[in-house]
Amino acid sequence: MKNLFLFIYFLIFFVNILQAQKNINLKEALELGLKNRKDLQNLQINTQITANELEKIKTRNLPKVDASADFRYNTQLQTNILPAGAFGPEPRAVRFGTNFNNLIGINATYDIYNPANLADKKITLQNLEIDKANIQKSEIDIKNAITQAYYAILLNQEKLKYSEANIQRTEKYIEEGKTKLKEKSILQTDFDKLLLDNANAKMIVEEDTKNLQLSKLYLSNQIGSEENFNITENLNDFIKNIETNKSQKSIDNRIEIKQEQLKITQNQFNIEKLTRLGLPTVSLYGNFSVQNLSNNFEPFASNVWFPFSYVGLKISANLFDGFLRKKTKNEFQLKTLQNQNTISKLKNDYNYELQSAIIEIQNINQKIKNAQENIKLAENILSIDNLRFKEGKINASELKNTEYSLQTAQNNVLNLYYNFLMAELKYQKAVGEL
Repeated sequence: MKNLFLFIYFLIFFVNILQAQKNINLKEALELGLKNRKDLQNLQINTQITANELEKIKTRNLPKVDASADFRYNTQLQTNILPAGAFGPEPRAVRFGTNFNNLIGINATYDIYNPANLADKKITLQNLEIDKANIQKSEIDIKNAITQAYYAILLNQEKLKYSEANIQRTEKYIEEGKTKLKEKSILQTDFDKLLLDNANAKMIVEEDTKNLQLSKLYLSNQIGSEENFNITENLNDFIKNIETNKSQKSIDNRIEIKQEQLKITQNQFNIEKLTRLGLPTVSLYGNFSVQNLSNNFEPFASNVWFPFSYVGLKISANLFDGFLRKKTKNEFQLKTLQNQNTISKLKNDYNYELQSAIIEIQNINQKIKNAQENIKLAENILSIDNLRFKEGKINASELKNTEYSLQTAQNNVLNLYYNFLMAELKYQKAVGEL
């Protein structure tokens, strides 16, 4: 009965572990990462901020209206001097005004033509395009990081599979060694070597298991999730589905090139703005006010409020700014030259990446086929040597050498798998397909 309860407990425990880990493939991992990553969300918020800035610029074309009120009590009226001859032979000191002087008014201004507004609108629209390009660049970087993390799991799973198979072989050798030790056909030293090989194999499995767990944690981190993931694909099938006959494609759709081109256009708009700032600003303005003038505080009396109003046209222009606009234009022109040089360099770099990726994929693909054949050959040799070990025709050291040959072939193919996946990733990035 106790054993039954233990069995049920462990069954529930392992079911919970399996439920806690979500199965996922590469496509799903990429989609989930683009949905979860907070750094990408911040860039998306940047586009909203820039769009709001554009709306703020549009409000400049609307009239500006403000109201003001001024309530004043003159504790002592200002003295003025009337010159001699105006009202007598001597100058006279007089005071004009009333004790209470209240003013209520409405002012309105409207820019008929403001040369900076249109330029600012173009620059902000360009900033919005740059924000979108930054999002696209971030998405590519996120996909690249998630894909590499996914590849690491594929490789670590395959390595763990080899390591676990190695343990099974060493345990089989130990059982065979026990029989031979009893028959005294091998020395105790040879049997101890078999035990040591098994112990080393277990340590490798522990290390590979830990690396697999770490790679899964890293994938969760790159996805931006706290969930644990099990990937649904295996390395061999995944590589078989990769097309190895790569074609030479254009690299002009690389987002990095687009970003530099957007910066060039932005520089041109800034130069245009500086040119426009030399033009005059034309504005309409108007005012309507009522003024209360009285020696007594009587705001509701009918004969103490006096209205006045005016309208006007204002033209203003900057005639000399100390050559600031000219020097700033020159700065944007130099930045444009930098962007053009960067584009030229990027194109050279990306063409090299593309061509080298194509060559690497083709070469590594053939090497993988050879390495896989080497594994099969090493496994056949190991199977024969294992039989010869049973028959006593070879000793444990010779069997161990054959085992090392198989492990070397496995490590070679894992390294080739890694190089192949990195070359595939480089190709996708080079042609803008990531």
